[in-house]
Amino acid sequence: MAADAPEGEAMRGADEQAAPGGPARARAPWRPWVLALGLAAWAALAVFTLLTARGPVEEDLGRSAEAVLARTGESWATARFDGRDATLEGESLAEEARAKVRASLENMFGVRTVRDATTLLPERRPFTFSAVKDARVVSLDGYVPSRYALARIVAAVKASGNTITGQDRLVRARGAPPGDFAGLVEFALAQLNRLPSGRITLSDGALAIEGRAPDLATYDSVAETVRGPLPYGMTLARFAVRPPVASPFVWSASREGDMLRLSGFVPSDAARGEAGKALAEALPGLSVRDDTRLADGAPSTDLWLKAVRYAARLLAEAPQLQVTLSDSTIAMEGQAPTFAAFEALASVRKTPPEGFQVTRFAVEPPRAAPFTWELERTADGVRLGGYVPSEEARRQLLDAVRSAFPGVPVRDEMRLASGGPPAEAWGAGANFAVAQLARLRTGRIAARGASLVLSGEALDSAAYQSLAQAMKAVPAGVSATAEAVEPPRISPYVFAVRRDGEGLTVSGFYPDEKTHGALLAALEHDFLKEKVNDVSAIGGGAPAGFLPAALAGLRQLARVASGELTLADTQLRLSGAALRGHAATEIEDELKRALKPPFVAETMLEVAAPGPLVGAQECQSLVSDLMGRGTILFDTGSSRIDGHSLGLLDRLVFVLDRCPTAVVEVAGHTDGVGEAAANQRLSEARAAAVAAFLVEAGIARERLTTSGHGAGQPVAGNDTEAGRAQNRRIVFVVKEGRGP
Repeated sequence: MAADAPEGEAMRGADEQAAPGGPARARAPWRPWVLALGLAAWAALAVFTLLTARGPVEEDLGRSAEAVLARTGESWATARFDGRDATLEGESLAEEARAKVRASLENMFGVRTVRDATTLLPERRPFTFSAVKDARVVSLDGYVPSRYALARIVAAVKASGNTITGQDRLVRARGAPPGDFAGLVEFALAQLNRLPSGRITLSDGALAIEGRAPDLATYDSVAETVRGPLPYGMTLARFAVRPPVASPFVWSASREGDMLRLSGFVPSDAARGEAGKALAEALPGLSVRDDTRLADGAPSTDLWLKAVRYAARLLAEAPQLQVTLSDSTIAMEGQAPTFAAFEALASVRKTPPEGFQVTRFAVEPPRAAPFTWELERTADGVRLGGYVPSEEARRQLLDAVRSAFPGVPVRDEMRLASGGPPAEAWGAGANFAVAQLARLRTGRIAARGASLVLSGEALDSAAYQSLAQAMKAVPAGVSATAEAVEPPRISPYVFAVRRDGEGLTVSGFYPDEKTHGALLAALEHDFLKEKVNDVSAIGGGAPAGFLPAALAGLRQLARVASGELTLADTQLRLSGAALRGHAATEIEDELKRALKPPFVAETMLEVAAPGPLVGAQECQSLVSDLMGRGTILFDTGSSRIDGHSLGLLDRLVFVLDRCPTAVVEVAGHTDGVGEAAANQRLSEARAAAVAAFLVEAGIARERLTTSGHGAGQPVAGNDTEAGRAQNRRIVFVVKEGRGP
């Protein structure tokens, strides 16, 4: 029976056998519980897996949806995922766009369902957008089709460097014109940004622009741009940009034979046409070149056209004439072909049109050759003679003369003529001539065209100097010479130099700049780099031989501690304190020997009190200071001391007398030019010559030693004259020693 039993029963029998100690149903109660526990564990694992995988799935689907929407060009929409279920949100411009977005998401891999939560933007008719610019601030208002368009518009304003306001007033709506709306706005903003202030308006793609251009180039460029090909979807509804205000508002017509050239500004295209008609009637057969441009700032159009008709009558009188309207004034310039034409023009100028006045009449009368004129100042007043190029020039010249010579009688003998220099050059020359004539006590300025020749006597030294400076800055187009102008005559003729603890004060007069330069050069090389206060001035009347006499006096003034040199006509007087007793006699003798008749000298010299005694170290410092401010000079290639060095040597004696116990080494140096042996001998000879001078001046011989170093101790390079001059020197070394 066991072999025929069913399989289940056999298995149960086996189980029962495997579990001794009880019946079969009592030994297998655990099997259903194990199954239940397994199922529960599996379910928990599944839930855990779903919970942990949901976040990454949603993020992945969100990124994929964003990319799909960007590719379809519908960036207005966004997708939010709950697991694999999408919720579509946003405001659409059209029902077709909503359907397009839904289909794009429904076809996206991994999406289970799509819930459409989008809405349709309201439609606006007309679809308007405006921007107002005030300086660097742009204010926006109106509608935009999308956030993308809004972002582009805001970016365009900021990229232009302007401050933006009103972006929060831009409302998204349907109804935008076809095409790239943001592109239309960017184009319009680019034109607005070229204006200091203004406004643009887009209404269903129709552009209106208003404002004022900063200049004509900008006006022409903006006008050409908006009246040319426009972006797709845009038309020009209104161009209300005003041209710049022209100040002055100038219109000019220049006739050159059969050609009439127009330039300047016109208030409108209609006024341009009326002006052309008036000119054609007055000047039939002339070809016209019209270069006028639109601008604001003209008088009323009616008055302006009357002035143009008046100009046409003037132009009909002369083939070489220019008439210029500037605001409410009229100017005429050119050349009359005959005296009759000149008289006709002069007559017409007296009856200008309403609201205008003729302020310049520069029509040339018959020609004068040569074109000469003159200004003369005498004891009786000022006389004007010769020719004048225009009545305006005459008036300006008379005004300038009366202003420069208040209260002085002015006699006008000038005649009107043409053939002179350009008006600007003549005016500049005339003004320059008047300014220089005012600096003369008596004199004359003769002119041929714009070439001036000045003669006479200067009013004073300051006037002479000013005239000399003015001759270095003659106006462009003018030439001038003043060789015949003399400085003021000074009597008595005084020149003086005072030397004190503050330096040198130069006063009085000198006859010319060359002499002045020679005097200053003497102060430079005869004195010890002392401060010079020069208050001297140029003056005429110097006696013959003035410069040699003054230089002789300065050489002796250099030898006194303090004093004054005065030269009055031919009388020279030198006073002061000599630095040593014998020097006073030497100075007086040398001065009288150097002066030539008719000059005579008078000296009033005393001996300076000796300075306080000092030690060798301070004595060295005083000597070094003197040698730092001056140089002992010798005749070229010789040991003979140059007379210009006597002032320095006198001061050295004065200093060495203050340290009587010190010994002094006098060392000579040369510049290395020539043979070494010759340089050595020359340096020794020069040191000996200086020592001999010091001994003769009273320095004890036993205090002095001499040496020559040739060119062996240079202090500068010998490749330049300045360096060689530094190397040619005498050096003093002061040391403590025994007194006499």
